[in-house]
Amino acid sequence: MSRARWVPLALAWGVLVVCGVPALAITFSRASASTDLRAVRLAAFTPFAIALYALCLIAILVLVWMAVGRGRTRFAIFAGVVALLLVVHLAWQAPLYAGSRETSAGEPLTVMTTNLFEGKGDPAAVVEAVRAQKVDVLAVEEITPEAFPKLSAALGDQLPYRVGQAAPGTRGTMLFADRPITKERKLETRMGSWVADVGEWRVLVAHPAAPTVAEWPAEQEIIRKAAAEEKPDLILGDLNASLDHHTVRRLLEAAQVHDAARASNAGWQPTWPTQGFAGIPLPPSAAIDHVLIGDGLVALATDTVEVPGSDHLALLAYLGTPAD
Repeated sequence: MSRARWVPLALAWGVLVVCGVPALAITFSRASASTDLRAVRLAAFTPFAIALYALCLIAILVLVWMAVGRGRTRFAIFAGVVALLLVVHLAWQAPLYAGSRETSAGEPLTVMTTNLFEGKGDPAAVVEAVRAQKVDVLAVEEITPEAFPKLSAALGDQLPYRVGQAAPGTRGTMLFADRPITKERKLETRMGSWVADVGEWRVLVAHPAAPTVAEWPAEQEIIRKAAAEEKPDLILGDLNASLDHHTVRRLLEAAQVHDAARASNAGWQPTWPTQGFAGIPLPPSAAIDHVLIGDGLVALATDTVEVPGSDHLALLAYLGTPAD
C-alpha cells in the first residue's frame, strides 16, 4: 500500500477510535438513565458528543471514498449509523437554541445563583453583579462563616432578608431576597438545601451531593420529591446535574417547571469548572447550575458571571410575570 493511501486510512481509523469510543460512552450514559457514577459524570458532557460524532462522520466518509466494492457499501451503512447518532444528539441540544420564547413580561424578577467554592469565591464580585443587575433573589452555595458577613454587610440594603446557614467547606447554603422570607424548611442534603416563601413566590434553593459520592442518586431524589410536594415557583442552585441527566428531567416533570436557559433560547451555558481539569486550563464544560421556573414566571434571558476564586460561574436569570 502506497504512503499516499496508507496515511489517510490510518488517520481516519485513528479518529474513529479516539472520537468514537468516548462518543458512544456518552450516548449510552445519557440514554440509559444509569445511576452508576461513572455514567453520571459522562452524561454531563453530552454536548461534546456532537463534535465527536461529526469528526467520526468525516473519518468514515474518507473511508467510503477510499473503499471499493462491498467495503464501500459497509462503510456507507456505518456512516448512516453515525449520522443518525449525530442527529439524535443535535435533537437533544436543539431545545436550548430554538423554540417558542417570551419576549416581554409584566413585573420583572432577576435571580442569581452562585457557588463560592468553599468560600474561596470573591464576595465583592458577587456584590458587584447583584448591584449592577438589580438582583431580587440570590442563592449562594458553599457560603462559609467567613464569607457570610462580607455578603451580609454589603447587601444589607438591597437584599435584607435571608434564610439558610453558612457552614465550613461545602455545606453552607443561603438565600438572600429583597422581600420577606417565611415558611422556610431545610431539606436533608449534605450540602444544604432550603425551601421557603419569598414574598409571593415559593422558592427551592438546592445543592445536592456531587456525582463523586455515593449519595448522589438519593439526594437527587430528595430534591425531586420536595419539588413535587412543594410545587415551587422557582428552583435555583447548583444541582450537580445537567439537563442531560435523567434526574433533572424527572425534576422538571415532577415539579412542572422549565429551565430558564432553555425557555429563553439562551443556548448551552456551561458553568463548571472554571479552573480546568487536573491543572489544565480549560473553559467550563458542564451546565450544572440552574434556574428553573414554574408557569407563574417567564424567562426572558440568562447569562453567566465570573466570580474570581470560585470554580463555578454564577448564573443570572432575567424573569418576569406573564405579560397581560
